[in-house]
Amino acid sequence: MSVSHYGQRHRLRDRIVSDFREFRFTRRGFAKWTAATLVALLLGAVVTLYFLDWNQMRGPVSRYLSHRMGREVRIDGDLKVELFRFQPRIDARGIFIGNPDWVGKPHAATVQALHVEFRLFPALFGDLILPVLSIDRPDVLVVRAANGRNNWQGSGASSKLPPIRRLIVNQGHVEIDDAVRKLKFTGGISSSEESGGKNAAFSLQGDGTLNGNIFRADVKGGPLLNVDASRPYDFKADVRAGDTHALIEGRITQPFQLDRFGARINVTGANLADLYFLTGLALPGTPPYRVRMSVTRDAGVYRLTNIEGELGSSDISGELSVNASGKVPALTGKLASRVLNFDDLGALVGGGKSAPVKTPYLLPDTPLHTERLRQTNADVDYAATSIRSRDFPLTGLVTHIDLKDGVLQLNPLSFGFTAGKLSGSLKIDARGQTPITSVDGRISDLHIEHFIPGKDKPATGILEARAKLTGTGNSVHKTASTANGQFTAVIPSGQVRLSLAEWLGVNVISALGLTLTGNTTNTDVRCAVGHFAAKDGVLTAQQFVFDTEPVRVDGQGRIDLRNETLDLKLAGKPKSFQLLRVRAPITASGPWTKPALGVDAGPIITQGGIGAALGLLNPFAAIFAFIDPGLAKDANCAALLTTAKAQGAPVKDSSVRRARSRN
Repeated sequence: MSVSHYGQRHRLRDRIVSDFREFRFTRRGFAKWTAATLVALLLGAVVTLYFLDWNQMRGPVSRYLSHRMGREVRIDGDLKVELFRFQPRIDARGIFIGNPDWVGKPHAATVQALHVEFRLFPALFGDLILPVLSIDRPDVLVVRAANGRNNWQGSGASSKLPPIRRLIVNQGHVEIDDAVRKLKFTGGISSSEESGGKNAAFSLQGDGTLNGNIFRADVKGGPLLNVDASRPYDFKADVRAGDTHALIEGRITQPFQLDRFGARINVTGANLADLYFLTGLALPGTPPYRVRMSVTRDAGVYRLTNIEGELGSSDISGELSVNASGKVPALTGKLASRVLNFDDLGALVGGGKSAPVKTPYLLPDTPLHTERLRQTNADVDYAATSIRSRDFPLTGLVTHIDLKDGVLQLNPLSFGFTAGKLSGSLKIDARGQTPITSVDGRISDLHIEHFIPGKDKPATGILEARAKLTGTGNSVHKTASTANGQFTAVIPSGQVRLSLAEWLGVNVISALGLTLTGNTTNTDVRCAVGHFAAKDGVLTAQQFVFDTEPVRVDGQGRIDLRNETLDLKLAGKPKSFQLLRVRAPITASGPWTKPALGVDAGPIITQGGIGAALGLLNPFAAIFAFIDPGLAKDANCAALLTTAKAQGAPVKDSSVRRARSRN
């Protein structure tokens, strides 16, 4: 190395050391250098973006979007971006959005071409406004499996969209396969915004199946040209699913925020329960209905107000709220009817005119969709001011419906009568494979004469009763066929036609005389008590006493809920001397629909044989076989009523005291 070269290096080093020693840190200098660095970086970025070949960025952009959406995203065609303008543009072709692995088809959505324009300055401050959004031949697949898994969770989809001034959808296609709602739908989407004018509009039309029935949807919206995000956006929809038909006129209160809207809905159909596949709500079975309501949505909460309509020949009104933000939708509110037709309640338990299949049973055997009880929670009050019934003197109904985690309770469940009431509770536990139903019902102060048609009342009195039964099954008949528990009925006092009492005692001469002469004299009923134990759907009489002044009747037998038959035997015993009495118990047997009334022939044959034997000794002695000395004693009504009260019958203490005073 030469001396001159060495000297140059030495002088350069001394110069750097000297400059470093003379350097002094200042805020102004730091700011100057920082600004210069940032400007240099910004200019470098601008130059890079301006000359960037965006097709080379398809891979990084796709990977970024895949990470954000949690699924594969690809841009297979050209990607073109124009950023250096007041309204930047993005054009992409061949967009692919993948499905989760468990879905049979690879794509959740494909787009042949996408054109987006956004406003630059609002975007810099986080406010995205899209003057133009054009989608060419989008193909969207929406899938939900029977276990609830779906292909949109984790996709980053939002119900809030940025404002779109001009929307163009060309030859769009959507397919929905929802195993939970049993919905298969294929439709076309189009928006003719590009042409403008009066015909500019958004529309979605398509058809498919819902629970095996034809499903059609026709949704139309107003033009989006120059739409203002602060002004409502109107839309109409016509939806048909089997017998269900819904007409909807509504408006999105803040356009592009799809989780906030209001609408007026008119819906008709054969059964409200069919709306489960459209709404996801477990609604009760009803006869054909027509309902009108206003619906507003605020995020996950739907409010149904101004509800009015008809269920069969019963009116319905009230307000409801549905909170769909949780795993299971929650229904709350109040409903009421001015007039409830009792026959319309048949559809609630799978019977009545709306029952899909007629069965040979009186108790409905139509399977109820109790498994749906696990899909909805509810807290609803219902009241009917009056009830129209051909068979029962009902005056009203009040109940509270509580449904939570698959357990339905109607408590209280109270029917009012002209005099008296039926109250209690009903519980259906549908958490298991087979629902368990428990009934606890009380009849209080019910006047039996109100159930006897006509002005002539052969029996009067007050009925008190209690039933506690539990059974399993998905229909009323199946549940009754497995019922276990007990049933107790009491008439503390009353009156009955004397001729009827004599017939119960098979006092032939007296009964015939009273009947043929049209005698309407009544006799006192001291008490009547019936207690049945239920085991596997069979009610067996544990105690059956009907005590009148002239006759005491003791009964036995059973009522079979499985095949809806009865086999009862009533043995009447007179309390006074009877000249001609046939010792033959009265029987009631056969199906409930046509029970056969008769007498047990066995005791008659025995009695006749005794009479014949006595007749051999003396013809006049044969009459002694048909004479009854009348040795029957009064029933201990006080003890019977006390026992019935202990078994749960709502017997008043005053009734027990009156019975004790009569003994």
